[in-house]
This record gives sequence, C-alpha cells and structure tokens, in this order.
Amino acid sequence: MFYLENKLREYGNISVGIVGTGLMGSTLFSLLVEKGNFYPIVLASRNKETLKKAVESANVNEADTFYTDDIEEAKKVIDNKKFIITTNNNIASSIVDVVVDCTGNTEAGTEISLNAIENGVNIVSLNVEMDATIGPYLKHLADEKKVVYSGSYGDEPGAIIELYEFARECGFEVLVLGKGKNNELNNYATPSELYEKAKAKKLNPRMLTSFVDGTNTMIELNAVCNALGFVPDVRGCHFIDTTPKNIADDFKLKSEGGILNNYKVVDFATGIAPGVFAVVRAKSDIINYEMNYLSMGDGPNYTIYRPYHLTSLETPRSIIKAVVLGDSSIAPCKGPVAETVAVAKRDIKKGESLESIGSDMIFGTLETKEDQLKGNHIPIGIIVEGSFAKRDIKKDKILTYEDVVLNENSSIVKIRKLQDDYFKM
Repeated sequence: MFYLENKLREYGNISVGIVGTGLMGSTLFSLLVEKGNFYPIVLASRNKETLKKAVESANVNEADTFYTDDIEEAKKVIDNKKFIITTNNNIASSIVDVVVDCTGNTEAGTEISLNAIENGVNIVSLNVEMDATIGPYLKHLADEKKVVYSGSYGDEPGAIIELYEFARECGFEVLVLGKGKNNELNNYATPSELYEKAKAKKLNPRMLTSFVDGTNTMIELNAVCNALGFVPDVRGCHFIDTTPKNIADDFKLKSEGGILNNYKVVDFATGIAPGVFAVVRAKSDIINYEMNYLSMGDGPNYTIYRPYHLTSLETPRSIIKAVVLGDSSIAPCKGPVAETVAVAKRDIKKGESLESIGSDMIFGTLETKEDQLKGNHIPIGIIVEGSFAKRDIKKDKILTYEDVVLNENSSIVKIRKLQDDYFKM
C-alpha cells in the first residue's frame, strides 16, 4: 500500500522548478509548498506581476523568497531554503531534480525542455501543445541523456493512459480511448467573440478559443496516439453526443451497429465531460458473465469511465514517478503516429502574418501521420510568431508547407525539422 508515498519517503526531498504562473503553475506551487518531501525551489515566469501573485496565493512570506535572474547567484542561495523567484526559465530547468512546464507556450516549452535535457534535469510537462509537435524527438534526446521526459497525470492524456494501463492490467483488450468535451465545438471561434466568457472564467481568451475551436482536444488526443500507437478513425474524429452508459454501444464498428471503421482509435464526445473513457473487450465468456454480473453492461464491449481529471493537482504523482522511479506517466513512446495540422478559419491573404493556436486564423485537426505526409500538411504547433502566408489560403483549407513561410529562427521549428529527419518514414 501507499507505494509512491513510501518510495518518496525513502528517496527524500525532491527539488522542483516550476515555469509558468497561470492557474496550473500557481496551484502547483501552492500545493508543493504545503506537501512534505517536495521543495518547489524555483518559480519562473516572464510576468513579474503574476509571479508576485503566485507567491502571495501560496501564503509564502516575502522574507522566504529571493529574486534573481542570475543563475550563479541562484546557485549560491539554493542551500538557504529560500524560494528563488525569477524571469529566467533556465534557472528553473537547470538546478533542480525536475522541471514542470506549465507555460502552454510551444516556443518557451521547447527551450525549457532542451535546457533541462542538457543539464540532466527530469521533465514533467503540462505543455501538451509542444509535446504533440516535437515530443517524440524530445523523448529521444532525453533517453540519450538518461533523464525522464513525461507528461502529467491530471491532464486528460495522462488520465487516459491511467485507464489504459488499468484495463490492460485487468486483462482486457482496449479498443477505443477518448475524452469528454466541456464546452461547445465551434471550429471558427475567435478570441474577440469569447473575450467576456474568458474574463469570467479567468482564462486567457486565446486559451479558451483553443478549447472551443477543438484544437486543444485534438492536441490532447494526439499525445495519446503518440504514446500508444492509436490513431483517429477519421480526420478530426467522429465527435458524438453520448452518456457514460452508452459509450461502449456508440463507439462500435459499423459492422456491429456503431460508427467506427476500425478499433485502436481515439475520439471525443459531449455528454461525458469532464471525464475520460476506455472501451474494452473481455477475452472469454466467463469474464463477460462476471462483467454482466457486476452491472457493467451486456458486452461484448464495456466502458471504463473516469468522471474527472484534476489537472495540476495530480502532477505531484508524476513528479514522484519521474524522479524517484525514473518512469514517465505518459510519453510519446511510439513516435509521431498522428499529427494535429492547421486549418484556415477564414480566408488568409498572401503576406499576412500568421497567428497560431487560439487565434482567429487557424484551428487544429487530428489526422494520421500517413495522411499528414501524403498531404504535406503543416502541424499547427510550428506556426509561431514570425510565420506568414506564402500565398492566398482559402477558408477550410488544410495548410501545407507550400502555403507558409515558417520562422526558421524558432526553436520549435528547428527541433521539428530534426524530428522529421529522425523519424523519416
């Protein structure tokens, strides 16, 4: 019993660097300040004001903090048990046991991960946008340096993997994996339209836009695909309305009265948020009988459903796994088997600067790696500041490499090129 807690107690204190002081980073910092055997020694953000608010919300006395952007100065005070507060992300990813990336920014996340790997620091990332884009290559680099590259429990991809592992350990065959969607799906949503809703939820309008337009869902399912080798059954997934009771019946093959062309796929649905699910199949009649006896349905397919995920509040478990056990909670072990590619929300003019995830210009849709290569489609995660349209692009067109001039100085663009070469099919 209490395996992770006991292993942590045996190990001792874990020093943690946290980058990002939005909701995820701030709550994680506050949580770790109070938990035994965790020392959130570095809190980093580009925004000094949010850094201050995060420290205050954790009820940390100012006398117990030390502000510096100088890494050598930080090293000198690390033994004083003060919390190092900084706008230098490199401090948070170089003098700790593990760095937790809570930025949601693909460019910043790339640089945090590269610096951590170079310095032998384990990575637990809540930056699924980055992971879906270059995670396979970052894992390759981390493996070479013998550090852990991991996603986090609590994020929906991590919660899905927990269900998958549970089902496999119980002897089931896993057929479908997926998640609920908390809000409407409107591929053409814009930050200006959602400004008031975002303000009420205390969210960045672009973040809320990425939720509503479906990009975030596609990216999260992309992470699951790259971890397990599952793929979307169709581009963008089926996206149905269901209930926990009906999931297993709705996500069946067409030949069985359902909607799927294949099993070993990912999908999403309304009516089950904020949960995650697995559709599983028993391997013998006696197990089918027991599942029926346990009121799990008539079979042959059954739903394993988890009606919650606690985002950063579950991250400490991933930190323990990474540092103490040397294991990831979720990682792109299968390489890039799926891609979240960019689709135009509106007509885009030649020469127009491109804005990326959560903008009024493009949204992401999930497809297989094979389809991405066949169409020369461009992953949404590498369209960053400095990119622009090479020619006119019509609304609803999937963007291709011929359509876009990328920012060749971008860290994520550079790493993506290395990934494409490394995993060349």
